[in-house]
Amino acid sequence: MKTKLILALMLWPILLAGAARAQADPELQSFLLQTLQETRDGKHLPAIAALIQIDGKVAAEAAVGVRAEGHAEAVTVRDRWHIGSDGKAFTSALIARLVEQGVMSFDDTLAKAFPSFAEKMDPKYRSVTVTQLLSHTAGLPQLTDDKELPPFMAVIEPIRDVKAQRAAIARKYLTMPPAGKAGDFSYSNLGFIIAGAIAEARTGKAWETLIREQVFGPLDIGNAGFGAPGLSSRIDQPRGHTESKGTLVALDPGSADADNPAALGPAGTISISLQDWVRFAQDQLDGESGQGKLLKPASYQKLHTVVSHNYALGWGVLRDSHGTLQLLTHTGSNGYWLADVRILPQRKMIILIATNVGNEAGSQAIKDIRKSLKDRLKLLVPGTP
Repeated sequence: MKTKLILALMLWPILLAGAARAQADPELQSFLLQTLQETRDGKHLPAIAALIQIDGKVAAEAAVGVRAEGHAEAVTVRDRWHIGSDGKAFTSALIARLVEQGVMSFDDTLAKAFPSFAEKMDPKYRSVTVTQLLSHTAGLPQLTDDKELPPFMAVIEPIRDVKAQRAAIARKYLTMPPAGKAGDFSYSNLGFIIAGAIAEARTGKAWETLIREQVFGPLDIGNAGFGAPGLSSRIDQPRGHTESKGTLVALDPGSADADNPAALGPAGTISISLQDWVRFAQDQLDGESGQGKLLKPASYQKLHTVVSHNYALGWGVLRDSHGTLQLLTHTGSNGYWLADVRILPQRKMIILIATNVGNEAGSQAIKDIRKSLKDRLKLLVPGTP
C-alpha cells in the first residue's frame, strides 16, 4: 500500500492592518472568484475553494474546478475537503472538553494514562504529559514521512478495531526509547494519536465518536466525516489526487490509498465543508472574547498559549510584543489534498483555503491566493517587504 503521511505545520504569519467589512461583499466575492479561477488555471489544479469570514459573517466564498480530474462534475461551495493536520485543533478542543468534564487532565502523565503497561514504558516517557503530546514536545517520533510508515503499519494491520489499533500504537511506541528529549519541539503525529488513545481509554468511545459528540454536535457541524469524502460509485464529492508520470490521477475514496490509515485520525483525517469548518474556526475566535460555545475561556487560553516554537495545542500562534493574540494558523495535507486556516482575532477575520491536490503546485497556489488577499484586504505580512 502506498500512503502519504500528513505533512507538518507550515506557519505563515499574517496580521490585519486595514479596515474590514463585516457582511457579504459583492466586490470581494467577485475578486475571490476571479482569483481562484486564475490560480486554478495557472497551476493546473483540479479544484480550489476558499471562504472569508469577517465579524461572524461570510464576506466571500467560492469553489472552482472539478471534483475529479478527467470528469465533468464541478465542485461546489458545499463540498467537503480533507483538511489533514488542521484537524489537530479539533482533537485539542475535544481533549479540552474532556478536561472540563473531569474525564482527564492536561497534566496527566503517560504513566497515569496507561497504568497497564506503565512499568514497561520507557522511563523517559512516564512523566510526559498530555500537554506535551498536543504541543509536539513529548520526544516522540514524527511519523510524518513514508519511511516511518512500515513499522507503524506492522502494529495496526493485525488489528481490525481502530480504537484497539491506537491503544496498540501507544504501547508499541511508548515502550521504545524516545526519538528526542521531552520538552524539545519536534512535530509528531504520534503525539496526537496517543492523546486520542488516552481519550478513548478514559471514555470507552472511539475518537471519531467523541469528535462527533463533543465537537461537531455542539457546533451544529453536519457536513463532515473522516477519511476521503464521497462514494466510489459516483463522483459526489471532490477526490484527492496523486501524480503519475506528470499527470494528475483522481483517487477512489473507497481505496485504502486515498488517505492515511484511520488510526491516524486524531492527527488528521477529518473531511469537512468550508461552511462547517468556519463554524469551528469561529468558535475558536469567539473563545478569545469569552463567547465560545465549546469551552470555558480558560480552556481557549490553554489551547492558544504557545508551548514551544510558536506552537500551542493544535495551533500555530503569533502574538505581538504585548502578548496580544494576532494569529491562529495551521496547514494540513495527507499528500493528496491541502488545506489552510488563518484566524485573525484582532480583526475578527477567518480565511480558509483548500484544494484537492497535495503537490507543489497546490502549495504554491495557496501561497499565491494568500498574497492576493493580503493585497486586496490591506494585510501586512511581518518580516516581508
